[in-house]
Amino acid sequence: MTVKTDALGLMLTAQVALAALGVALPKAVGRWLWGAVLPLGAAILAVRWGAVGHPPMRNLFEAFLWIPPILAGATLLTRWREGVGTVRLDAALGFLVAFPLAFVFSAEEGRLMPALQSPLFVPHVLGYMLAYALMARAFALECAGWERPARRSLAWGFFLITLALALGSVWGNEAWGAYWQWDPKEQWSLATWLVYAALFHVRASRRWRLALLGVGLVAILLTVTWINLSKLFPGMHSYAGL
Repeated sequence: MTVKTDALGLMLTAQVALAALGVALPKAVGRWLWGAVLPLGAAILAVRWGAVGHPPMRNLFEAFLWIPPILAGATLLTRWREGVGTVRLDAALGFLVAFPLAFVFSAEEGRLMPALQSPLFVPHVLGYMLAYALMARAFALECAGWERPARRSLAWGFFLITLALALGSVWGNEAWGAYWQWDPKEQWSLATWLVYAALFHVRASRRWRLALLGVGLVAILLTVTWINLSKLFPGMHSYAGL
């Protein structure tokens, strides 16, 4: 574990603290502290963007920077639309992402390789990050018994993962001359999509719905970590580091 002492590192550490306090403190106070992650997260993205000169999505570190503010925004929307306070749940998820960003992942800067210099780069990657955050949140909400917010989070996540998968196919055709290459990352992304698609096509009890959400979450975790980073799965997407 390393402590990042530059301006970005201090902001990331502050984000960890806000997420932890959002979990630990009473909701009346924790709501405001966790809500502060939304503007702080936006500032973190702006600082990183300015430092590297491109949208911060080149590797796993940069892509994960988007997740805490996404979760903080989802908290506000759920409270507004559903009247449900999900502060502690969302702050806990945010902490699980914010901690490795601040103390584990490398913040080494790098140039955007030519393969990623496409107008589809931002919507494709951001679509997946939004989708993955919302899908993980849907599982947590379902575990907590908040079925309606869970289904709304799932619906938006499924829409976004479908959009990201389609954009990736178009981008693949532009870059490699084919819409589908059976690359390991493509296969696991499709497998993840199929798991969540099943939730909309079967009449499942809460137990089975929770099981499918759990399987989908495992597929997401494997896709963004092991499949991306392991040398056991070489492919056209083998460029994303920590």
